Amino acid sequence: MAGPGNPIAERRVVDHLRRYRAVRPEKTMGYAPMRWTHARALARLRAAEVVKGADGALWLDEAAWDQWRVRRRKRVMVTLAVGALGVGLAALTTLRG
Repeated sequence: MAGPGNPIAERRVVDHLRRYRAVRPEKTMGYAPMRWTHARALARLRAAEVVKGADGALWLDEAAWDQWRVRRRKRVMVTLAVGALGVGLAALTTLRG
């Protein structure tokens, strides 16, 4: 499993593919990111099969991108809930003495 990643870089990679309308297998494009953060984001998106195709013929799978964002949002919400629960338990044990 990949690390947490950089959502801003991932969004910029997706925006680049959308700008050139590379959102179908019939309409692909080559993409060589200039920034290392964008290159890593592209690698993560390709590993997650959000960006598909060969090196010179990439395209964005919009449905996979939507699912990727929903999964990320759920992970963040679960992490925040667990953190809040931990803080609540710590406060209770501190107040009890």
